[in-house]
Amino acid sequence: MGDRAYAPAAKPVPVRVANGAANGVGPARPAPPSMAPGGGRVPPPPMYRPKPLQSRPPPRRPRRSVRGWCCVCCLWLFLVVIGLAFLCAIAAGVFYVVYHPQLPTFAVTSLRLAALNVSDSDAVTSRIEFTVTARNPNDKIAFAYGDIAAAFTADGGGIGDGVVPGFLHPAGNTTVIRAAATASAATADPVQAAALRSKKTHAMSAQMDSKVGFQIGRFKSKRIDVRVTCGGISASLAKPEPTAAADAPAPAPLAADAAAPAPAKPRGRGHGRSPKSVVRASTSSSTGAGGAKMTTTDAKCKLRVKIWIWTF
Repeated sequence: MGDRAYAPAAKPVPVRVANGAANGVGPARPAPPSMAPGGGRVPPPPMYRPKPLQSRPPPRRPRRSVRGWCCVCCLWLFLVVIGLAFLCAIAAGVFYVVYHPQLPTFAVTSLRLAALNVSDSDAVTSRIEFTVTARNPNDKIAFAYGDIAAAFTADGGGIGDGVVPGFLHPAGNTTVIRAAATASAATADPVQAAALRSKKTHAMSAQMDSKVGFQIGRFKSKRIDVRVTCGGISASLAKPEPTAAADAPAPAPLAADAAAPAPAKPRGRGHGRSPKSVVRASTSSSTGAGGAKMTTTDAKCKLRVKIWIWTF
């Protein structure tokens, strides 16, 4: 028998089925989860795509706050004040160099305690006659004085008040003023009244208050308060005058001597200028009522100037 030839059998072709198994070989694979929203599988994140570069807007300038404006205003105000102070200092320096201002001087050159009576009820009655010499050392500055209120004290208590009329004090002049201060039944402290009764010589002082302004040509300044304090005066009660002299007219309580001006010696730096005129006291300035001599004093006076709330 002849050999029969058989064709080789063809290999089975795997058939892919829906469940993933080939030809029924192997376990069935589970179907992939659904991509539906309720399916339970999270979708992959979207692919990152860089954004194209864009030009940025310019930064905004910050607005100035109210505090910044206040600081700027304060700075400008400070600079203005400093500038004004600097200009005032320059003007004061020029004024001082040109005019060389000096304060006037005062002195109580003579005083007479004409009457001083202290009653049992401590009431003081007195009369004081005095002479004040005012000197203006300036060459181009005149002073205008208002009414001068004078007050005298003895042993710590007031014994008399008076008013000296205001006057114009020319530049470079010395003016002598005669005045009187009185007290009529003024109540005194018991201790002071006892001291006035027991002492024969009294330590006295004077205080004069006024308003004064200066004049340069036609310019007149506002008047400011000044106070002149004189101490170191020693006076005794004057002896009573004879009856015949009592009938003589009493001197004017307030007067200013205005004798003919006399030339004064020029200063070392004043050569070439007109000599100063001096208003001298008359011959009766050293006598009181009835020709009684007045006591010459060496009282030293201090001048104090008050500008607003400052006292110099």
